[in-house]
Amino acid sequence: MTEIFYVSEMMKKLLMAGVALTSALGFGATASVAFVVAEDGVPQADIVVPSKLSGAVQYAAEELKYHLDKAFGADFEIVGEDKFDSAARPYHFYLGATAAAAKAGLPGRELKPDERMLRTSGNGFFLLGDDSNIGYNSIPYTWTVRSLGTLYAVYDFLETNLEVKWIWPGPTGEVIPKRRSMALKAIDRSGIEPLDERYFHGTASWGGKYGFSSLEALDAFYAAQSKFLVRHRHGRRVKSKSGHAFADWWERFGETHPEYFNLLPDGTRRPFHHPSLVTMCCSEPGVWKQKVADWLEWWQKTGKPQWYVPWVNCCENDSAGLCMCPNCRAWDPPDPRFEQCPYWKGGFTREYMDSLWKQSGPNHGEWALSWIVGDNRWDIPEHDSNLKPTAPLSDRYARFYNHIQEEVCKHNSEARVIGYAYENYVEAPQMTKVDPRVIIEYVPRSYMPYDKTESAFFRKHWMGWKKAGVKDFIYRPNFMLAGANYPFDQGRLILADFAFAYTNGMMSCALDSLRGSWAAHALQEYAVTRAFRDPLVGYDRAREEMLSAFGKARKDVAKYLDGVYDNTTHYSFADIRKMSWDNHTGAQGGGSHGNGAAILEEFLSEAFIERSYATLDRALAEAAGDAEVAARIAFLRKGLRDADLTRRTRIAQKLWQKDKSDTAKKAAFDAAFKAMNDYRATVEADCVCNFSSAARCERGGLGWPHKPLGE
Repeated sequence: MTEIFYVSEMMKKLLMAGVALTSALGFGATASVAFVVAEDGVPQADIVVPSKLSGAVQYAAEELKYHLDKAFGADFEIVGEDKFDSAARPYHFYLGATAAAAKAGLPGRELKPDERMLRTSGNGFFLLGDDSNIGYNSIPYTWTVRSLGTLYAVYDFLETNLEVKWIWPGPTGEVIPKRRSMALKAIDRSGIEPLDERYFHGTASWGGKYGFSSLEALDAFYAAQSKFLVRHRHGRRVKSKSGHAFADWWERFGETHPEYFNLLPDGTRRPFHHPSLVTMCCSEPGVWKQKVADWLEWWQKTGKPQWYVPWVNCCENDSAGLCMCPNCRAWDPPDPRFEQCPYWKGGFTREYMDSLWKQSGPNHGEWALSWIVGDNRWDIPEHDSNLKPTAPLSDRYARFYNHIQEEVCKHNSEARVIGYAYENYVEAPQMTKVDPRVIIEYVPRSYMPYDKTESAFFRKHWMGWKKAGVKDFIYRPNFMLAGANYPFDQGRLILADFAFAYTNGMMSCALDSLRGSWAAHALQEYAVTRAFRDPLVGYDRAREEMLSAFGKARKDVAKYLDGVYDNTTHYSFADIRKMSWDNHTGAQGGGSHGNGAAILEEFLSEAFIERSYATLDRALAEAAGDAEVAARIAFLRKGLRDADLTRRTRIAQKLWQKDKSDTAKKAAFDAAFKAMNDYRATVEADCVCNFSSAARCERGGLGWPHKPLGE
């Protein structure tokens, strides 16, 4: 229940005269007005900022003004504390470290990073928090390290008291209730974001510029998306040092210390293909000592930087563990799966490994061994029952982390090792206890379909690592890679497991990667974005929040969203695998993160598309007279239309590929591709989809002729 009530002009006069408004307003004998925001559309408060304005407080003030102006149809004033006339308005929002806040005894204690504080006192409403010295233009970069307590205090007020919601990027996703007047009871609350790090990978326009009609249109999309993520408190108050930690080691030590690296079945210590993907010999003491030496040098050179935590990054390169040396194998459990995989039985010759790379193709050959010794749910490669099940290397990696933890603590008692649970070491260790100082960054094995089997596997092995001694986890799933630009929703299980992770040691979360299919993935994208700042929000509550933005059309919009969910979740793993390999492109099964649209003909039936159009059209009829709701329904329909046109393009491509000499089929593909791009250009300003992300995958994974912007 919000701390809001409304005052009439007469009551306002009484208030200005110092008369408490109590039972007359229905709040009982002790209730009284503490702060009046507006009366009959006229602002009763201004927005006061420190004389020396920081980027963080400037951003916060602009956000507060923007939403107040929208809510009340007014023009709230932002004014510096050294220039404002205290008599101009009877009430004042004070943002950040103002002199007025200090006079009121605020904050009164040292604030924690990211902490926010909201308090009414006298005729002021103080919104302040721990703020880093960050430039105004750097705030949208949600993966950077910063503390934005004052801004988060503003968002707390907007959501809790003004009942604002942001359901997707852009104006149609802003749900700002209109009102004429607002008065508040006394407010005194504070809070801090629940996770140290809260961000998506893939939120920048790096990696190629495609899919939009111009660079300006692309930049506008990313700006709107960034603002949306900031509003949901995406960011990080510390910088953990993780990611693939040994990518340059072959270049550094390949000649001088070959013993650092994996021993392959042919008796060589070398990368299978790409040097950055070589894996370590976990049992080699030289690796432990070199890693600690590198870290100590870095830590001392950087002067123990404020935002970095003293973590020693021991996350393996982006490959399954491959070392077959006797010492590493002695650290593995006596699991029968080692005898069921020919790699570990020692039957691979160099010639055979070279042939694997050639079969996989130049873009994916480096992962060919990973696909064999790892879990093939990762990229949905071709199933071969002779190469399964996956033999687990978690015990060797747990011991690897323990040894480095022991080594580094000889030099720095506060240092902590961080290592992956990933690929063929995602399962919990069977025999090894993990040093409780070790942090595990857990990367679930699958992203599509994320079903009950995957959820159960995740929970079992997360808890297995915890029982082995791990206290702190970073959760780093890849399930946002699924679904390309078509209607898709795996959100219910995703949010349930998000909450499970949070209640069992999750300290941070970084998801790979944000597709930005905001219209097609509307509910899933909102629910997951929302969970970063409220890990226990749950799918059903997130669904209710989204549906509350659709007024009289709520029922039909619910049917549409439920239809998307039902279509996504009724496919089994076997169904997805068949779609994948019926639509194999390059070295990938269709539907993978690099060619997600390849399976569209099968994944979205004509009946589903027609039914979805009809449902949204009924919703639009129900919304007659409500322009805001109608615009939101149109937004969902634009995502559906883009998926429909993408599907048509894929079908035309498949028909043409069956007979490349058929010029009519080639012309049909060209026409479908043009129609899709022409449509995208008409809706790109509405934040319907990150068409750059979609086009990069269509170009690289399907061979569609998208041209880079500027050509």
